[in-house]
Amino acid sequence: MRRGAVAVTIVGMLAAGCTVQTGAQKAAPTPASPAPPPVVNANGVDMCTILSDPELSSLGVQPGTRTTFNKAGVVGCRWRGASFTLSLERDNSTLAGYQAHRQDPQFINFMDNTVNGRAGAHFGVDPKGSQCAQLMDGGSVSLSVSVAVPANSPPFDPCAEALQIAQMIEPRLPKAAK
Repeated sequence: MRRGAVAVTIVGMLAAGCTVQTGAQKAAPTPASPAPPPVVNANGVDMCTILSDPELSSLGVQPGTRTTFNKAGVVGCRWRGASFTLSLERDNSTLAGYQAHRQDPQFINFMDNTVNGRAGAHFGVDPKGSQCAQLMDGGSVSLSVSVAVPANSPPFDPCAEALQIAQMIEPRLPKAAK
């Protein structure tokens, strides 16, 4: 299954609004968020070159450690850094395809979110919380930023880091004409 391979390869928070009801009192429902704008097909995006070497260095990754992969419809690159490993990838599975499998046990804490207004989702693949993937809608593909933290690292939030990097990348992705 492609999602299984991606979950191993890849590594945002959207708080759910709640309403409280008491005997005679009802809390107002939380208004629905507007739908993210449509996106164009991002199947031509090269995630291996979307960030420059100076940008990679500023994130703490070593540009010279780049390894490429093209496996089961997932194309991308991986870099090592002092405190984490970064993977940037394009996947033939859509964001909606991932969302349909949010209950799969291989996805830990799967949550929908947005990246600069673009539809997305994030999830972990390690129960210890050391690996997180931030997905972005790319039309007919999904785009992913994943961060994996070694076991012996100081406390580090891979989901927050993945979201921050995705926010750097998102403005460079194709968008639908207005």
